[in-house]
Amino acid sequence: MSDEVFNELRTIRSRVESIEKTQEVLVRAEAERILASLLPQFEADRVLSEVYLRVDGTKGQRQIVSALESAGVTGASEATVSRKMDVLRELDLVELVDRTSLGKIYAKTQIERLLRLSKHVKQVLKESP
Repeated sequence: MSDEVFNELRTIRSRVESIEKTQEVLVRAEAERILASLLPQFEADRVLSEVYLRVDGTKGQRQIVSALESAGVTGASEATVSRKMDVLRELDLVELVDRTSLGKIYAKTQIERLLRLSKHVKQVLKESP
């Protein structure tokens, strides 16, 4: 790789890192408002909460269905999990990272790390009847 290409890549990487830092600052500054808009959706939909908590970047949707069934979560079909994943994607909380024989593999987005959303979702589940 030539020095010119290497320097250009380094510049691009630096700009991307700068954009990510800016996004982190903005998300953290708006954390309460973001949580206030997200948590009611988890409060209203226990299966959505359970699916979100099982997304880890390694499990396929079928494995998530199995984990939900093992945990005694009712209404955990493949179709339901697929619909919940669509909702989570629309909320920018998960992203598709791979397609394997296990099915679509999703991972949580940066929002998880910045807001520790799983901790809040677990609290929602704990407080729900």
